[in-house]
Amino acid sequence: MPTPEALSRAAEVERTLHAKGFPHLRVRVHGPHRIIYTEDEDGPWNRARLTFLQGGLYQLGMADHRGRWEPTPFEGTLNDVLTTLVNDFAFMLTPS
Repeated sequence: MPTPEALSRAAEVERTLHAKGFPHLRVRVHGPHRIIYTEDEDGPWNRARLTFLQGGLYQLGMADHRGRWEPTPFEGTLNDVLTTLVNDFAFMLTPS
């Protein structure tokens, strides 16, 4: 079961993404990961993953076309990683 802090961070990520023009995105918690996904008639589609690391940092991961996770070299605060995601990987966040 996710901790209240993890759920709060997931909700923060979702609010931030909605405010930045991506209202179709949802965020769920899976262990140390905040999974960013969309849903359509075929079900959920993974888009990006923010993995909580030691020291309050996060690592950005991207889903490939099969939904498998590919790590990226991008790490930083939650705000830093979200900024990188929105600025550099917006194409991964657009609706299907």
